[in-house]
Amino acid sequence: MANTPHVHPLITAIDVIDDFQQFISLPPDADADAQIIAQGINRLLERLSVKYSLSSKESDSLAAASIRMVVMADVHDRLNQADKHVKTASDLKTFFEEVVIDLKEATSAQVGLYVSLDGGGNLRNLLAPGLDVETVKLLKRNRDFHKLLVTAFTGKEVVHQSGFSGEGIPPVLASPMLVAPVIVHGKTIGIFLMLEREGEGVFSRDDLTMLDQLLPDVTRVLERIDLMRALEQSNKSLHAEQLKQQVLIEQLESAQSQLLQSEKMASVGQLAAGVAHEINNPIGFVYSNMGTLEKYLEDLFAMVDSYELAESSIADGDVLARLQLAKQKLDLKFLKEDLPALMGESKDGITRVKKIVQDLKDFSHADVEEKWDFADLEKGIDTTLNIVNNEIKYKADVVKEYGSIAEVNCLSSQLNQVFMNLLVNAAHAIEERGTITIRTGKQGEEVWVEVADTGKGIAPENIKRIFDPFFTTKPIGKGTGLGLSMAYGIIQKHHGRIEVHSEVGKGTTFRVCLPQNHQS
Repeated sequence: MANTPHVHPLITAIDVIDDFQQFISLPPDADADAQIIAQGINRLLERLSVKYSLSSKESDSLAAASIRMVVMADVHDRLNQADKHVKTASDLKTFFEEVVIDLKEATSAQVGLYVSLDGGGNLRNLLAPGLDVETVKLLKRNRDFHKLLVTAFTGKEVVHQSGFSGEGIPPVLASPMLVAPVIVHGKTIGIFLMLEREGEGVFSRDDLTMLDQLLPDVTRVLERIDLMRALEQSNKSLHAEQLKQQVLIEQLESAQSQLLQSEKMASVGQLAAGVAHEINNPIGFVYSNMGTLEKYLEDLFAMVDSYELAESSIADGDVLARLQLAKQKLDLKFLKEDLPALMGESKDGITRVKKIVQDLKDFSHADVEEKWDFADLEKGIDTTLNIVNNEIKYKADVVKEYGSIAEVNCLSSQLNQVFMNLLVNAAHAIEERGTITIRTGKQGEEVWVEVADTGKGIAPENIKRIFDPFFTTKPIGKGTGLGLSMAYGIIQKHHGRIEVHSEVGKGTTFRVCLPQNHQS
């Protein structure tokens, strides 16, 4: 090298280079050798700059890919957990909003939308997390946006869509976008839209691929949610059907029990009528014979009186002594006084038996076909009182306050069952000696019968249940819970009603109201 004084500036220029983007610059008067060396170094720096640039891009690409993988992993994890948390429509809305946010992050979009569609591809609802309300309103009114939805509705895959231009276009639609239809069970139910990509504003192939890879996972979650909701709905329907069947079973059991009870009552009525009929014949004989016997005794005592008048005419002292001894042993005077009383008591007893037998026949009405007819309710109550007298006489005094009501068109034997049930219940409600008051009256076209007791009363929480089949507050074995239920059914059959008023510790009053002239 002939020009050595210029070497030092070259070395100085090399020393200040700190990256591959800089080049060596020598003064114009530098010798040729220094220029050649500087040019060679500059070419080397240029090649190294290209290599560095390519390496930097690869590094950025790898970093971006790593970020995408992390985002996709997070999205996958969220999607895998989603069907466990989505139970209601509100949960489903939250799910779609979270998915939109995840897809925005995965594709670097600044705006994300989810549009749910009806069966014709028309907008049903629009979710836009973070987007202002005015922009959402503009989108809903924009025709180009609706045309985009209809077009996407018929698509099957994620597509890159250019932005719209023209007057009235919302700014958010002016940029390129990714459009992804959501297909569940073969039907498009909605569309995801990613808009306004960060940076250069244009979505890359990688963005489209990522969205395309995530969308099937979203679809699978929605299908699982759909299946779970369908299963839940089926379970609810099944549960409702089971409850309905349970109610029907209980009603059937109730009807069967009431039928058995009715058959039992009918059998008891027939048995009572049969027994009454069988008893009636011998009672008739006894009653008739008692009348004849009474007449015979009268004749016999008349004869004895005649013999007593003839005593003074008996001359034989021994005969007269035997007669007087016999009168003394027999106490003939007492017999004359006591026998008529015994006969009277016996006739009264026979009469009472005949009355009970007749009441049994009247109560059961088993000897006639059941039919609607006018009947005296007060007489029916008296008949029933005679039947249940043994249940009442040791517990309560019965007070009658009859209002002399007119006859009622009814099934009298069934109403007698109602009265019997109310009277027996009243007696059972009285723990010590009490009073049962029976009242009758008329109000408008209705007649009413009240049975009031001074018993323990009914607790308020039980009032509404006392007419339910099988409900009873009596100890096990003391009641079936069907009495008031059957009474309620009989009153309903007569187009009447039964009311109850009770105070705990004071007593209960049942009022039966019936139309006077109901036509069956």
